[in-house]
Amino acid sequence: MSQLTYDRKAVGQRIRRKRKELHLTQAELADKINRVTKFCADIERGQAGMGIDTLLLLCKALETTPTALLWGDDAAA
Repeated sequence: MSQLTYDRKAVGQRIRRKRKELHLTQAELADKINRVTKFCADIERGQAGMGIDTLLLLCKALETTPTALLWGDDAAA
């Protein structure tokens, strides 16, 4: 079994990709999760981590799962 690690930069890239797929700006995403735009930008760049509550809000706003954001869509396989 491979060990899963939390890579903030990779998570941020997945968040950015999903946000763009949904045609959302960082400001719109920030509004949906009740955070400031800079925080969303920092997460996308891997400059900031996030708590479970923010992760769950992002999942809802981006119509995805925690597994998909944290480790990619193929991590469950």
